[in-house]
Amino acid sequence: MGEPVLVDEVACGMGKSQPDLTKVEPRGGSELLLEFETGERRLFDAAPFIDCGGSYGRLAEERYFAQVRIIDGGLALGWPEGQEVYPEALYEFSTPVG
Repeated sequence: MGEPVLVDEVACGMGKSQPDLTKVEPRGGSELLLEFETGERRLFDAAPFIDCGGSYGRLAEERYFAQVRIIDGGLALGWPEGQEVYPEALYEFSTPVG
């Protein structure tokens, strides 16, 4: 499989390279509105990552989930306790926004 997209006790892998993130906006529930360096906007649902358990279960808490930030120079999303999701997964688990 490709590079890990979760950094925790549980690792899920993807092998697809994607453009860097430039903006992230919580949209309620487990959804994030993402913008990539290409200008493309996508709606990401973090539910599959929350379901992986471990520290990712914490993302089910709305106030904690809203603390998301872009890390690693646009390569990933991260939260204060170290949960990370990389662009490969962000593309895989998101849909284009018109």
